[in-house]
Amino acid sequence: MATNHVVVDGSNLATEGRTLPSLPQLEEAVASYVEEHPGSDIIVVVDATFEHRIDAKDRDRLKEAELNGEVVSPPAGTVGRGDAFVLKIAKRTGGIVLSNDSFQEFHGEHPWLFEEGRLIGGKPVPGVGWIFTPRNPVRGPKSRAATAAVRRNAPKTVPAAKLAVTRPDGSTPKVGDVLTPKDVAPSPAISMRAYALAKELGVDTKGLKELASSVKVAVASHSSTLTADQVDRIRAKAAEPVPLPKVRAYALAKELELDHAGLKALAAGIGIVVASHSSSLAGEDAEAIRLAARVPEPEPTSGAKPRRRRGGRGRGRGANAEQSDDTEPPSPTRAPSTKKTATKAAKKPAEPAAKKGGRGADAMAAKGTPVNEPLDFLSFVATHEVGGEITGVVSAFTSHGAMVDIELGESRSFRCYAPTERLGDPPPTKARDVLSRRDERTFRIVAIDAARRVAEVELV
Repeated sequence: MATNHVVVDGSNLATEGRTLPSLPQLEEAVASYVEEHPGSDIIVVVDATFEHRIDAKDRDRLKEAELNGEVVSPPAGTVGRGDAFVLKIAKRTGGIVLSNDSFQEFHGEHPWLFEEGRLIGGKPVPGVGWIFTPRNPVRGPKSRAATAAVRRNAPKTVPAAKLAVTRPDGSTPKVGDVLTPKDVAPSPAISMRAYALAKELGVDTKGLKELASSVKVAVASHSSTLTADQVDRIRAKAAEPVPLPKVRAYALAKELELDHAGLKALAAGIGIVVASHSSSLAGEDAEAIRLAARVPEPEPTSGAKPRRRRGGRGRGRGANAEQSDDTEPPSPTRAPSTKKTATKAAKKPAEPAAKKGGRGADAMAAKGTPVNEPLDFLSFVATHEVGGEITGVVSAFTSHGAMVDIELGESRSFRCYAPTERLGDPPPTKARDVLSRRDERTFRIVAIDAARRVAEVELV
């Protein structure tokens, strides 16, 4: 179905994979969709509580977006909250709904949701960005209850009784005879067998008994007969969302085969704070960390020599040492090995914010800090893939390679890392042996690191 109207369920996309909504995540999702579908007329809808649940530093930007008409929210007290508002706008405009919700409680009122192309889902994939795909709404107990309620409330017409072939006394009526139909008796309440209800809800007999017990309904066996009221109560209980179980940080670290520092770094990379090894993580946060842990690490080059740091402060500044603007390549897991080193690092003054093309970005990479901005990273992975060739300009050197800038357009660039072993066969001793600053060369993408928002390239 061709349409330019897209109604974004902002509260849903902003909370995807998170416990609380994030305005930056919502902005990234909308920007990615517009980039993929230029010319779309976007309407972003958030519920009335959205402003109070996002980070305090983002509230001024949300208010500005509302004043500019970029974001709308339903009037306070709206029945159905933001979901009903989203669906009414989409119905009025004939537009697409961008959401991961199935809106089960509105299936009776909005059957058009099941039309092809009317519902689009979106999820952020680490290392790739936002992926959007058509969806079919999921039916369930809430959907069936909502559809049944609409049918019950629809105007009912009782069909006239058919002409009887014979009278009660056995005589046959003739043409012109006036016949009075008997009153139609109302249908009794529908009862149901336990096994039929269990099949409808997708549970076994034990699961049905547990649901029934929670609403004080006794089910003796799978063949027990349940009244209409009991069936409704069990269906309502089955429709209640089941939260994911909480997980202790140490248990999740053991599951993922990580130490606490590794788990903490992995969680921080997707915006989740792990205070200590005994912290209790929400089920949604634990699932997000599991997803991040499944992102594959870049494979090492076959036959490449292991990297070794040459020297330290005050030594190793010989013929093989690099210039003063050199630094160690990205190494997010490195930590001080001794108490003395840790103390020295603590006394060292904080480095200034990284500048594009300077040493600061290399130092951030060495500490595991993301090298590129989120929007630049999404733009890069949306237009480039592993194995593709790119043209870049050498902007800086590190102890074991070089940094290469790729133009993204509109005065924006994306920084890549070219390790020494990727610069020739056999590899040169130093990157400066084959490259010079401001050289424009052709490189091939060999890996993308989503956690540090950087790409590794090799010289073609």
